[in-house]
Formats: sequence, C-alpha cells, structure tokens
Amino acid sequence: MTTSSAVPAPATSAWRLMTPPHPDSLDDADAWAYRGIAETHAAAEAADTGNADGAPTPIGILVGMNNQKYLRKLRQVAVVDTPAGPQVVGSGFMFLHVRSNPELAFGVVAVRPEHRRQGIGSALAQWIQDTARAEGRTTLLAPVDFGPRPEDGTGETLTPASGTGEVAADLPGVRLARKLGLTLQLVERRSRIDLPVLPEAISRFEAEARAVAGDAYRVHTWTAPTPEEWIEQYAALEQALADDEPRGGLEVESDVWDAERIRGEDATIAAKGDRYVVTAAEHVATGELVAMTMLQWSDDKPEHTNQQSTVVLKAHRGHRLGMLVKAVNLREHALLRPAARRIYTWNNEENPHMLAINIALGFVPAGGSADFQGPL
Repeated sequence: MTTSSAVPAPATSAWRLMTPPHPDSLDDADAWAYRGIAETHAAAEAADTGNADGAPTPIGILVGMNNQKYLRKLRQVAVVDTPAGPQVVGSGFMFLHVRSNPELAFGVVAVRPEHRRQGIGSALAQWIQDTARAEGRTTLLAPVDFGPRPEDGTGETLTPASGTGEVAADLPGVRLARKLGLTLQLVERRSRIDLPVLPEAISRFEAEARAVAGDAYRVHTWTAPTPEEWIEQYAALEQALADDEPRGGLEVESDVWDAERIRGEDATIAAKGDRYVVTAAEHVATGELVAMTMLQWSDDKPEHTNQQSTVVLKAHRGHRLGMLVKAVNLREHALLRPAARRIYTWNNEENPHMLAINIALGFVPAGGSADFQGPL
C-alpha cells in the first residue's frame, strides 16, 4: 500500500481499529502507519500541551518497535478509510517491562483533536486493558501530558495523595484515566530553558560549583557511544537513579540497568539518528563516577533538546555536583548544537533538590505529566 497518512479525512468518518503493520524501513509502503502515529501524537500534543516538541518521530517509533529486549511494545491504531488509503486518527501504545514489574502495564492513548468524542479513545483504552489482562498484568499506569495552566488558574484540579503538584481535571486524558478507574499518584513537572544561555552565566554556575567540589572531583564529557572504560559505572548511575527517584503513590519497582543495556541504548540512539552529550563527575580518590547528566537530541527536531538522566550518588551529595555536571554539559551542548532554541527537562514535583538546580539555571515551568494508576 502506498498511501500517505497526511491525506485529510472527514472528522465524522467511520473509524476502525487495527494492528499497524511493521515495516522494515520508512521507505516501505507499510510505513504509512508509523508516520500516521507520529502525526497523530504531534496533533494531540499540540492541542494538549501547546506544542509538539515531545511527539515521537516515525524513525523513533520504528526503531523502538524493533527493540523489544527490555520493554515489550504493542500498538493499535484507529484509522479512517480515505480514497488514498487509511489515515491514522488515534493511537494506542502499551509497553511491558521484561525484567521487572511483572504485574504492570503502561498505556498511552492519543487521538487527533478533530476526531475526539467519537469513542476512539475509549476503544483504544479498552484494547490496552484487554491486552494487558491477556498478558497476565493486573495494574495499569497511564501518564497524561499537559501544558501550562491558564494564568487565571480557574477550573477544578486534581492533586495526588502526597499533596505535591496538580493537574486540570477537565483535560481529555485526565477524564479518560478517571473513567478507567485510575487515580492520580504523581505529578511530574516539565520545564523549559530558552537558548542560548549566556556563556558568562554558565561560567559563573560552573565556577561556583567547582569551588564547593574542590579538587576531590573531576569531570569527563563524552558523546555517543559511552566509553567502555566508564560503561559499568555509568550503568550503576542509571541504576541509582532508578532506585532513588521519588515515585509518589506509584507502585512501581526499579528496572534493571547494566552495561549490556547501556550498549543497547547506544545502539538504539544511533539507529534513530539521535545524538547526545554526557558530563560525569569522577571521585578522584576512588576513580568512581558519582554523578552524571545527559542531553539528547534528534536532528529531525532541530529547535529543541531533551534533558535525560541526571543523578548524584547519595554519598556524594552536598558538593554541588549536580550543578557542576549540568553547567558543563550546557556549555558543551552549546558548542555541539548552537542552533537549538530550547531544552526541556522533567522532574517529579517531589524532587525539590533537582528542581532547585534547574530553577537556578533558568528553567521555567512548561506543563508536565500526571501519572494515573489503578487495578485492571
């Protein structure tokens, strides 16, 4: 089939669910589905969050579906038939941990705004529930992304049991999650910093952090792939982040990180055509990596970069290492990607230390994600 998912479809057209074909490459005729999924997420995110920066790319979807070793991924789409072929108007995505969380399923639903309120979201959510039960899962976790709240702050809001963070109750994704019987357990903040950051500001942050860290630590910066000399220790830092990150009321156990998984992540990043820069801090006395941060980007989205992991081992906190690695990494990012206009980062609202670092650097709130969970 040689259809283009961009062919307009009447918003009132009859729709049907199907499993999207999995192409060998984006040049295959069957790649229409993955392109349509990307376009659907972009349209939904633009409506719900104010921009489509966080939407997946077709190559990202393809590579992700090829990589099933640590996370099993399943997809369903709602399509409307047009003279040129089916057009994707809704996307259901579920992933299952392979090495942890044997009872848990993660589900995401996206529907093009002009096709909402036709039962598409509910049908895709039902597919997620039915498939998760068939896989032996008993709990569903569903994140709902949202944009900045209106300045007037009106309307009903939901707050997790911890009391930290809130989300508007009238968002389509929130309504669907509550309809499924899920409850709000955690709110994550999305923050944005506009680029360029003044070099003198970065230098000041770095100098202040180095003054506290002293000669006990030195930094290392690299781009993909992770150097073999550091790969075991880098995996340990990822594991520490998974173990220590606040989870609010979520019932989720840490996933497993090791050197083999880091190599697999590097291969996935390369296959997507993405790039990254990492800055890590080494404790000089032991030769151990004790802090790190990563910025990752896609040349398919030239205007923005995503902040990925940032972690400081508990035994080495209080030495400004979080600020040190972030400041150095921002400087290196500016050299590698001077045309980027913004960076996004995510933090649990229950992680005040990392939020404080980001605020000091100049990050401002830009929406977030509400994590709902409940029994199937």
